[in-house]
Amino acid sequence: MILSSRMERLQNTELLMLMELASSKDIISFAGGFPSPDAFPAKEMALATQEVFKHSSKEALQYASTSGFEPLRQLIADRTNKKQNMTLNLEEILITSGSQQSLDMFGKLLLDEGDIVLCESPSYIGAINAFNAYQPEFIEVTTAEDGINIESLKNILSLKGKDIRMIYVIPDFQNPTGRVWSLEKRKAFMAVMSAYEIPIIEDMAYYDLAYEELDRPTLSSLDKKGQVVSLGTFSKIFCPGLRIGWIQASRLILDQIRLLKPNMDLSSSSIAQRQIYQYMMMYDLEAHIEKVNGIYKRRRDLMLDIIEGEFPKGIQYMKPKGGLFTWVEMPRGKDAKVLLELALKEKVAFVPGNSFFPKSNVPESMRINFSCMDDSKLEKGGKILGAIMHRFLEG
Repeated sequence: MILSSRMERLQNTELLMLMELASSKDIISFAGGFPSPDAFPAKEMALATQEVFKHSSKEALQYASTSGFEPLRQLIADRTNKKQNMTLNLEEILITSGSQQSLDMFGKLLLDEGDIVLCESPSYIGAINAFNAYQPEFIEVTTAEDGINIESLKNILSLKGKDIRMIYVIPDFQNPTGRVWSLEKRKAFMAVMSAYEIPIIEDMAYYDLAYEELDRPTLSSLDKKGQVVSLGTFSKIFCPGLRIGWIQASRLILDQIRLLKPNMDLSSSSIAQRQIYQYMMMYDLEAHIEKVNGIYKRRRDLMLDIIEGEFPKGIQYMKPKGGLFTWVEMPRGKDAKVLLELALKEKVAFVPGNSFFPKSNVPESMRINFSCMDDSKLEKGGKILGAIMHRFLEG
């Protein structure tokens, strides 16, 4: 079998490894960015599903519109308008099969071989892999704790602006670092980007997972020219198994996406869209998210306590204000992939950080997820990983 040339760029298997580790019962996994099963509203979803099949079983079992179930799209638009003081309508919302499909579609829509993609350094491995299939060149923009480096961005734009096809960013509780952009960085970023005709892909997967009040308007709410595409998902705040996300963008952009999507899956799941809609009609989604955040905040605090008490003193780590991850860096000269080999022998997993850099080499870094394991496994796995790290740094 002769493979296409693009497959040479898809040899990074870390994302596949994350999904496989999730199904392993004997591994304490800090690897995948998985929501906690404790947060799934199983009983409520069972009742919502009964209502779907009671009133619209034929429609639920049929193909859906490519754009998605209109009542759900309207609920998403209404919710966004309320939270961000916007004036969206359902024509600016398109349902996708998870936000990962959205990333793939924008790679297909915007990128030819050799085109430039800007991203934060580091950035989400799933986005890197999705765009990589279309053979672009990545340029990393350095990123601080309060967000993207504006001067670095300006320098890159002045040199490469005409060749840049998109910039991909995660302003809220970033995967992998947990960073959140300050209000000043958001405004400065949009002021700089407004001088260019470069699409901005704003990944909002973690936007609602906030553990404290912060002034953080979305980039789309600051957009004056229809430049920002926001990617939303129910996976992190609700039920990832439903595989339902959405794209919020101008009608001009969504008209192009509507041409692509039928060639990928015809439509997203009819049943899943109606299940989510029915849940939102019967129950309070915001109250559910508040409950989810209570679980994750407690586990974040526990993970940080474990890092502070059990990990070696020579490491550095982020203290995220939301999201599902913390970012750890060992002293230079140490390789997290070697540490992972040692940890897996003792049934503990995490993700080496190098996978989140499309070009840079930062082998001493790692991403640790704290949302999926219960408290007892967090404590057990954290202590094991801390002991292994002590031996690794000393040896």
